[in-house]
Amino acid sequence: MLLIPLLVADVVAAEPKNPELYKQELLAIEKRLDAKLKELDDKLERLEKLESTSVTATAAIPAAPQNIEATKTEKVAVIQTPKKPEVTASGSESQNNSGSQDSFANISYGKNGFEFRTDNNRFSLAIQNRIQTRYSNPFDSDPRSIEDLEQDESSFRIRRARTRLRGHAYWPWLKYYLQYDWSQPVLRDLNLTVDKFEWAKLWIGRGKVLYNDERVTSSANQQFVNRSIVNNIFTVDRQQGVQVFGNLFPGTWHDVSYYVGVFTGLGVGEGNNDDGNMMYSGRLQWNALGGEMPFSQSDIEFHEKPALNFAFAAATNRSKCTAFETDSRSCRDLPGFRAGQDGQYRINQMMEEVRFKWLGFSLKQEMHWKEIIDTFKGPGDSMRKTNLMGGLVQAGYFPHYLFPIIPRNLEFAGRYAFVDPNVNFNGDLQQEASGVMTYFFNGHLNKVNFQVSQLTVQNQSDQRFWLQWDLTF
Repeated sequence: MLLIPLLVADVVAAEPKNPELYKQELLAIEKRLDAKLKELDDKLERLEKLESTSVTATAAIPAAPQNIEATKTEKVAVIQTPKKPEVTASGSESQNNSGSQDSFANISYGKNGFEFRTDNNRFSLAIQNRIQTRYSNPFDSDPRSIEDLEQDESSFRIRRARTRLRGHAYWPWLKYYLQYDWSQPVLRDLNLTVDKFEWAKLWIGRGKVLYNDERVTSSANQQFVNRSIVNNIFTVDRQQGVQVFGNLFPGTWHDVSYYVGVFTGLGVGEGNNDDGNMMYSGRLQWNALGGEMPFSQSDIEFHEKPALNFAFAAATNRSKCTAFETDSRSCRDLPGFRAGQDGQYRINQMMEEVRFKWLGFSLKQEMHWKEIIDTFKGPGDSMRKTNLMGGLVQAGYFPHYLFPIIPRNLEFAGRYAFVDPNVNFNGDLQQEASGVMTYFFNGHLNKVNFQVSQLTVQNQSDQRFWLQWDLTF
């Protein structure tokens, strides 16, 4: 580039003695200038190609991760998808009311399984599966008669195989829950919860009545392999209806939780009521220490401060049922009662409960009373009313906190339970004394239990052994 002004300066300085010669010199200078400009253009083109190649190569080489776990987490946490506009019936494009597209932008894994969530958090979906495999010897079910004790049916079985879907829709406080059991099969839960205020939550649909801890606590979060012999007799189980519950005065000495529900009263197996009567239930809980505890057994959280809850509950129902279970035929008859007709039995029952957790130790106690009135019998009939009683107490501890040589995730627990199916008769008492050893690989999500039970019916007893692996993912 420096040659150009020098050449021009020489020409200007030269005296044009011969015009024709001067013209030829100017043409020669012009040709040399064109050649220089073309050379510069070629160099610029090659430089641009080199820069483009360098940028492409740099983008193709991934940055070295700082650690493996962080890389894995990001791959799971972010998955971008294109946002597609909604098309109306007229063919025009539209957006939702929020003004943004509800495209799924990420996926994560946590305690509720694989969770999908839209980038504006209007919708979420968590998918979780559970497998519970069990070996039992010499029988699996709870014995209610001498014949049940005499069974010899050592077996392996898939006790539970379930899929859960949960999340929120439109608003974070509008939550839904669905659970399907493939082993029966039956739709166990399908409900909506308006979870906007801690002091008042609205639950609508199909699911467990919030009555007592042993039944409300998921079978995945039990301290033992299965619930006690009390549950089958006194449970109000799953129903279809409405519940309102909440927590009042949290953090004070009068911290309380309440639960009130109205249900059809036939379980989950039938869509319509058998009469004009509904089931009503209520539970009042005083959170004396440590606030409201969730329905989950064993102190796997290791409460550094003591947590203590007292609760009382009651329920009443008139229907053809004397007991319930989650099945396609959930309305069933207790032993000693005939199959009911529409509106035949009035059931009144109450329950008292204590729960305590502290430093790896847990204690739970329940006492149940149930009255069955056969309304088809006259007031003077001695068989018109039947009163049942039952109760349980269980305690567990992680001994690692006393003896460090014992694995941290190993818990030992014991339980005593009894059922008196008719307090007016003697000799029909049913009892259970159980001990269980549980190793928690990942809390209640992955654990192995070994349980031994001494079961007594009418003064005759036998032992039962359970070995179970419960895996949730």
